[in-house]
Amino acid sequence: MSTSSMILTKKNIIILSIIIITIIAYQFYITSPQFPSNTITNTINTSGKGLDYTELINLQKDLKAQQTEIRKQLEQLKYSINDINQNQNQNQNQNNNEYNNNKLNDEQENNNNNNNNNEFNNEFNNNELINYKERIKKKSKEQPNTCIPVEGKLLCLPNFIVIGTMKSGTTFLDYYLQKHPQIAHHSKKEIWYFNSYYANGIEWYAKHFEQYTSLENQKLIGEATPFYINNPNTAPRLFTTLKNAKLILLLRDPVERSLSQYHFSIQWLKRNKSPPLQYSFEHLIYEEADVIETCIRGHERYKEAFKQRKDIEKNGGNLNSGGEQDEFNLVDPFYTLHSEKNWTFYKDCVRCDKCFQIGSILHTSGHPTFGMLAKSLYFEQLDYWLNFFPLEQIHIIRYEDISSQPESVLSELEDFLDINHIDYGEFKPRNVVQHDPMDQEIKSYLINYFKQSNEKLYNLLNRDFKWQN
Repeated sequence: MSTSSMILTKKNIIILSIIIITIIAYQFYITSPQFPSNTITNTINTSGKGLDYTELINLQKDLKAQQTEIRKQLEQLKYSINDINQNQNQNQNQNNNEYNNNKLNDEQENNNNNNNNNEFNNEFNNNELINYKERIKKKSKEQPNTCIPVEGKLLCLPNFIVIGTMKSGTTFLDYYLQKHPQIAHHSKKEIWYFNSYYANGIEWYAKHFEQYTSLENQKLIGEATPFYINNPNTAPRLFTTLKNAKLILLLRDPVERSLSQYHFSIQWLKRNKSPPLQYSFEHLIYEEADVIETCIRGHERYKEAFKQRKDIEKNGGNLNSGGEQDEFNLVDPFYTLHSEKNWTFYKDCVRCDKCFQIGSILHTSGHPTFGMLAKSLYFEQLDYWLNFFPLEQIHIIRYEDISSQPESVLSELEDFLDINHIDYGEFKPRNVVQHDPMDQEIKSYLINYFKQSNEKLYNLLNRDFKWQN
């Protein structure tokens, strides 16, 4: 049964009910005892029909019978209405179920469509990302260097820089890279711009490199200053100027590197007619170790103790068992004058900031003898540089691989610089300093001294350099 037909039936039932109720009310009214027989007789007589009282009684009986029949019909009508309402509710529930099922199907279909769209968008985004990277890589290969116009000229700056370390094969690497046809020539290997000559300006720096009149199809520009890695000013300056430059870092067994630096400095001082070195390798090692322990490690211990005190105060704790707070009587040795020390080569370090400017092993000294230990603590230096450059932007070469597999070292470097592989011919050592073997006592001391730093480096790079331990 349709909704319109059910509504029409209800209307008819209501009208019929009103008529029946009216008839019943009228019957009660005319048969009520409050009307005397003569009044009724008179009323009927007035109509001219002449009904008597007996006929009226019979009429009343007939009306009561009709009233009973009407009540039965009303009961039937009530059940019919209930059936109609029940059917209507069932139909409505069925329609609601169908609607909900359809809605659920629509939602499921929408979800499937959304999933398909997401998969499509993800695939599209991944493809676009790959496409963008390929475009950037292509453009970077065509225009690898940072170029700026200065007074009508185009000055191009390095695409890659060898940042260290001293006596770890930087001269060998630079020599063979200068043979590559896709790498521009420079006036000298070590320019020292970012550590010592930064104030000379960018134009002064750019003049050390082969320049171009066009931005297209340039050669790669690079330099190699091994003192960059240990200087605290270099990383922020380089990041500000050439934050996209590729960095190359050569690392050598720190025990052997320290001794090589010592013998190199003797030759360098002689070659440059400087006063000769008056101290033995052992003397310089032990003295520098005392300076580092006093100025750097002492400074680190002070900072840790100060931090612990602040944490206790912040948490409302007491600093001693008596329940009273002590005065913080520790003194930062980094800002203390160490006049009691009998340092010789490192005599200026009685003021720690004269040697180690930022409270770490990084230093600005350009003296070839300075920092034989500090320059060999690779983890602390690299960890500082990672504040400015991500690890994937730094290509790290193990010095020992240069002598054992130079072709592989240069091949991996060519991939890092995105240049073609070429045949470099016969490899020959460069700038090698010959010296006697190290004394076993000082060698054991250095192996133990560098052990913790080496382990941190291995963990950072997830790479075992297989140095002496």
